[in-house]
Amino acid sequence: MRQQLNRSIIARGVLAVLLSASFVAAVEKPPTPDFNAARDELVKILAGFVRIDTSNPPGNETKGAEYLKSLLDHEGIPSEIFEMERGRGNIVARLKGNGKKKPLLLMGHIDVVGVEREKWTVDPFGGIVKDGYLYGRGSSDDKGMTSACLEVFLCFTG
Repeated sequence: MRQQLNRSIIARGVLAVLLSASFVAAVEKPPTPDFNAARDELVKILAGFVRIDTSNPPGNETKGAEYLKSLLDHEGIPSEIFEMERGRGNIVARLKGNGKKKPLLLMGHIDVVGVEREKWTVDPFGGIVKDGYLYGRGSSDDKGMTSACLEVFLCFTG
C-alpha cells in the first residue's frame, strides 16, 4: 500500500511537471532581436554621427545632438536638447518604466578631440567603412559608445 501511495505521488509530481512545462512553453516569449540588422543599423548611425564635426574646441555638440534627436524622433522616442552655452547642446532621451519595467538611461558625450588632418590616411569625418572597420574621429571613443547606446534604445522600443 505504501508503495502504491509513493507511485501515486510520483505520478502526480510527473504530471504536474509536464503540465507546468507545457504551460511555460505556451507562454509567448519575447522575440530574439535580429542582431545582424541591429549591427547594420548601428554602423549606419555611427557613420552619420562621425560625419558631424564636433571637435572641441569649439565643440558644436548641438549639431550632433540634433542628429541623434532626428533618429529618436523617427522612432517616436521623446528627447530634448539643452544648451547651457550656444552650440554646446546636450540631448536627453528617456525610456520610462511602467512599474514592471524599469526606466532606462544611457549616457555618452558628443564632442571629439581636435584633428590633425595630415596624420590621417582617411577623412577623419568621413565615417568610412574599410576592411570591416569604421574609420573617423570618435568612432572608437564616445561617438561609438553613444551610437551603441542609441541602438540599445531602438532595440528596446522595437
